[in-house]
Amino acid sequence: MTAHSSSSRPVFTDLSIPVQRRSPGVQFEQWLHQEGVGILSRRIRALPGDSSRDRMVNYLRWLTGRRRLRSEDVPGGCFLSNEFYRMSVHQGTHVDAPFHYGPTCEGQPAKKVLDLPLEWFCGPGIVLDVRECGGTVTERDVKEALRRSEQQPGPGTVVLFRTDSDLRLGTPAYHTESTAVSPEAVDHLLDLGVKVLGTDCWSFDGPAREMVERFFSTGDSSALWPAHMHGREREFIQIEGLGGLRNLPDGPFTFMAFPIALADAGAAWCRAVARSAGSPR
Repeated sequence: MTAHSSSSRPVFTDLSIPVQRRSPGVQFEQWLHQEGVGILSRRIRALPGDSSRDRMVNYLRWLTGRRRLRSEDVPGGCFLSNEFYRMSVHQGTHVDAPFHYGPTCEGQPAKKVLDLPLEWFCGPGIVLDVRECGGTVTERDVKEALRRSEQQPGPGTVVLFRTDSDLRLGTPAYHTESTAVSPEAVDHLLDLGVKVLGTDCWSFDGPAREMVERFFSTGDSSALWPAHMHGREREFIQIEGLGGLRNLPDGPFTFMAFPIALADAGAAWCRAVARSAGSPR
């Protein structure tokens, strides 16, 4: 009798939210295929590597029509598409580096995106269900969620807060009814060796309006972005704007969310993905 080993196909779950062309704060431009020929025709007047003389000669040739492209010159009568997005590095699913929180962290120059070790962004993931926390995740909430999950994070673990705020994406409530994560909750996880935390809210600090109104009514500056400000005292990474944490299958998973390599930036967009074991083939 011959034994046959069963293999399983890994399951990948997208945990990112797409950046929409009509999202607030986004400027979008698109060159469609039919427009591409004319745009290319104008742009080949000066190509990378051209000398000043080349540019002058090519421009004169373009003016006289000898260096222009027509639709019949390219396969299918159309060229390539191109898209341009102008937006903040905090748009959509993104990674906050310590430099976003302040110029220093733990008394040292704060790390920017390109200073962050890539190994921080790939590791075992844990989802903490904090939907019933009442608007702010406390240390007690974290301990209770860990108890329910029967998991214990450690160095290299990525901890994700599930609030289901992403179900309100595209409505004002996405920003006005989000859940904050307290510095004490962050500290508890950092004490366990965790470096990277994520949330399916737009921010770790809850609704901006509430923070600002609380400051003006009390004069207490600690009301303003406390989780972010805490990143000046202790080094940790926030991943904000996650989505679909409820779609993760049961069982362990590996979390991956590598920030785009943006020089001199305190944050960067990312594609967050969970990799988990699938069913045998």
